[in-house]
Amino acid sequence: MRGIWGVAFALFLAVCVVGCAPGTSSSGTSTVTVASVIDGDTIETSAGTVRIIGIDAPERDVCGYTEASALVSSLLVPGAVVDLELPDGQNDADRHGRMLRYVTTDQGIDVASSLLAAGLAVARYDSADGYPAHPREADYRAAQVASIGGDGAVITVDCAGAAVVPPPSGEWWTQYTSCTKLKSNAAGHPIGPYSRDNHPGAYAWFATGTGNNGDGDGDGWACE
Repeated sequence: MRGIWGVAFALFLAVCVVGCAPGTSSSGTSTVTVASVIDGDTIETSAGTVRIIGIDAPERDVCGYTEASALVSSLLVPGAVVDLELPDGQNDADRHGRMLRYVTTDQGIDVASSLLAAGLAVARYDSADGYPAHPREADYRAAQVASIGGDGAVITVDCAGAAVVPPPSGEWWTQYTSCTKLKSNAAGHPIGPYSRDNHPGAYAWFATGTGNNGDGDGDGWACE
């Protein structure tokens, strides 16, 4: 009998080495540290890049981007400890390899809820949009005070009455009113994709300026 119990205990230890990693529970919650804030809905952590589940914040070069990023930065300073939670039924990662998680500070603050309450993000990418349902989506949608424009861009409360700034005149890409028309051009113009970091002018035009939401998935690339 002693031998049987010894074998059973050894098997338990072997299983725990695989499934009982520090900082991870059976609920899908892990504890990590913040490395940096990328924008209002994406952060870099010790475990990798995290896209916050169920919300969308303004893109770079769009009104409200700076304020949304600043709010997240005030909650998640580099080195801060946060909990990442993957709800049952939710995708583990998006198509860009970013982990999809709820993000909660060590003081119990839900970062997504803070953005929604401040009017700096909208509830998005949940079952109402054809994505997997998540447990907080009803609360997120009830808390939303920002809105979504006709071009799909997030319109924060403070930016609701902001004037749209036209692109600089003379830029060749402004002659194309959509990514589709750009890609079929016979003039030899580059057909993209355009990064918001490396091609901010063309990106801003196709992502928000044309009204055709050229960055539909919000990954920072237009006309993919």
